[in-house]
Amino acid sequence: MDALTGMLTLARVQGSLFCRAELTEPWAVRADAQPNAIFHVIVRGSGWVVVGSEAPIPYRSGDLVLLPRGDAHVMTGSPDAHPIDIATLPREGGADGLPCLRHGGDGATTSILCGTFDLAPEGREALLAPLPALIHVRTGDGPTAGWLDGTLRLLADEITTERPGGPLLLSRLADVLLIQVLRAWIEQERPRSPGWPAGLTDPRLARTLDSLHRTPEHAWTADELARTAAMSRSVFYERFSEVLGETPSGYLARWRMTVARDALRSGATHAEIAAQVGYGSEAAFSRAFKRTVGQSPSAWREAAASAGD
Repeated sequence: MDALTGMLTLARVQGSLFCRAELTEPWAVRADAQPNAIFHVIVRGSGWVVVGSEAPIPYRSGDLVLLPRGDAHVMTGSPDAHPIDIATLPREGGADGLPCLRHGGDGATTSILCGTFDLAPEGREALLAPLPALIHVRTGDGPTAGWLDGTLRLLADEITTERPGGPLLLSRLADVLLIQVLRAWIEQERPRSPGWPAGLTDPRLARTLDSLHRTPEHAWTADELARTAAMSRSVFYERFSEVLGETPSGYLARWRMTVARDALRSGATHAEIAAQVGYGSEAAFSRAFKRTVGQSPSAWREAAASAGD
C-alpha cells in the first residue's frame, strides 16, 4: 500500500455531483464555505476563481478546480464583476437529473459541473491538511492529464444521457476523479511546502512513506528507515524532516494514531488496535495514544461517538 492509497482508504471518499451552472457574461457568483471538499469542472468557457484575498486564478475549458477544505470562493467571468450569492439563484430541473443554475447577461456562456467529495474524519485530516486552499489542474498538462481528461469526458457523457446505473456510475467516477486530480496536481506543481505531497515528489522518501503506510505495525528503526530511502542515517533524518516538516518517528507516530482513531470508530478492541499499529500491549498503546492525541483511547472513542463524527 503506497502512502496516497493508505490515506484515501481511510478517507472512504464519497463523490457526488450537485449541480450544473450555465453562466453568461457578465457574471460572478460567490459560494460560502462548506465542510466537504468542492470541485468545479469547466465544461465550456473560461473565467477566474478567487479564494480569500488571493489573486484571481484563470481557468479555461477542460480545467478542474478543487477546494480541498471547501473554502468560500468566487467564480467569475471577469475579475472586476460584482459577485452575487450562489445560494440565491433559482435551480431548474435538468434533463440529466442535476439541478441547473443560470445567471448572467447575454454574452458568452461558461458551463461548469459542480460537485463535492465527502471524506471520513481521519482520512480527511491526513489527506487534506498539507494541501493548499485551491488546486487548479490544467487537463492538457502531464502524463496524468490524459486519464483525467478521459474521466471528465465520461462524467460529461453520463450527465447528458439517461442510461441505467447512471447515478451510481457518476458517484464512482467522482471518486476516481479525486485520485487523478491529486496525481495531476503533484505532477504539475511539484509541491514544496512541508507535507506528504512534497514527500511523494522525492522518489527515495516516497519509498519510505510507502513502507510506513504499508506496515505501521512494524517496529521501525532509524537504520531501517534510512535503508528504505537508500541514504545514510544522518542524511535521511535531515532530508525527511525538511521535506515532511516532522521527524520520521513523529510521522510514524502520527500515522499510527490516525489508523488507531479510525479503528476506534469502527469498534475494534484496544488489543486489536495495539497489534494493528505496532504496540506490544494495550497499556503501551494507551500511553502512546494519550501522548499523541491528548486523551485515552476510551475517552476519545466516547467523545467521537457523542459528537456523531
